[in-house]
This record gives sequence, C-alpha cells and structure tokens, in this order.
Amino acid sequence: MTTETTIMERFIEIIESDEPLINPLYNRYQVYRDMVYHRLYETITNIYPIFTSLFEDQLHELIRAFQTTGARSVLMSDMAYEFGLFAKANPLMQDKPYLGDLLWLEWGEAELLLECCEMRSTHFEWVGQYQLSDSARWRRLHYPVYRGDFEIFGEYPILLYYNFNENQVYFEEITPLGYDVLMLLQTYRSDEMLSEISRAYEVDTEDLKIPLEQLLTQWCEKKFLTKEV
Repeated sequence: MTTETTIMERFIEIIESDEPLINPLYNRYQVYRDMVYHRLYETITNIYPIFTSLFEDQLHELIRAFQTTGARSVLMSDMAYEFGLFAKANPLMQDKPYLGDLLWLEWGEAELLLECCEMRSTHFEWVGQYQLSDSARWRRLHYPVYRGDFEIFGEYPILLYYNFNENQVYFEEITPLGYDVLMLLQTYRSDEMLSEISRAYEVDTEDLKIPLEQLLTQWCEKKFLTKEV
C-alpha cells in the first residue's frame, strides 16, 4: 500500500467519523468534515423539504450518522437517495409509518426534475404493448402525504409526472381501476389487459373498452405512457 493511499484512507476515515480532533477550530480535517456535512445538509434539505420541516430537530443527528456510515455514490443527488433509505431504517424514525411514502414522493419529484426525460408522443390504440414513460412514476401509497395527511391509513394510488410545457413535476390521483391497468400493462398487451380487467371486474369487455380507451388516450397525451417497439 502506497503512502498516498494510506493518507487518503486516513483522511476519509476522519471525515466520516466523529473522532475528536485536536484544536478543531483550526484543524483542516475539521474544516473538511464540516464542508462535507454542510454540502450534504444543503442537498438533503433541498430534495426533502417536507421531511426537513417535520424532523428539523433530528436532522443534524441523522446526517452525521449517515456521514459516519458513508455513502456508496460519489454524486450528491444519489447520496440524498441513499440518505432517504438510511433515514427510513434509522431507529429514530421507526414510529413514523408514513415515512416511506413521504420519502418516495419527495425523491420522485427531485429525480424527475434532475433527469433529462425524453418527450415522446404516443397515440393509444388497442394493438401492442405500452409502458410507463421515464417521465412518470407511480405507486400505491398507504398515507395521503401529498395532502399533508400523515395519519389516515389506506390505499392512495398516485402518478408523479413531469410536465414538459411547464418544466414542473405534478401528481395525479388515480383510481383503483387505473392502478390495476398500470399493473397489467407491465405484462400484457393493451388488448390482453382489457380482457384481464374485464375478467377481474366481471364487466363486459365492450362496456369497459370506451372508458379505458379514454383514460389511456389521456395518459398518452400527458406523456405518461410510451409504446414498446
């Protein structure tokens, strides 16, 4: 092992640890340690603003604990994602059952804003297979955290999507039927999905076809769906 490698490993060890340093006000290692902390703090508070407002008192302890464990990624945005996973599993947060939904919602918004999503125009037809576009995310939440409600347990399917005209991320509540449609589109062609939905809901295919076509056409127009080629 080279001297340079040894020095670098020791440097990282100090930055990640809470090891007391001699004369910390003038110690360059403490300066670097504080710089890393404040950069993490800035990134995390920007990506998780609601989480930050709810747990401001615990945030310093959480970030320092996360800094001590170390992150796998070298990118700050990816470190913020790792922090979300870390916070969810942290003992301080175990009495917050809504936390997974909240972190998913806030990270999903940030991820869609950070990514360079490709705008694809898709027309719906009852032929071929469709999939969720890279400019949308979906999930069935257990708490309606997007309404600021952290207490009412239930099922709340939503879509997060990037609006290309406004360069903003919005959410849209979807019905249980819409959720089932998205589930089935992962596996089935559009015509097969119609048959599966008809069977599951015990509704005639022709009665379902028009309202489902309207829904899927709308989703294509909003760039939620793309057609596999």
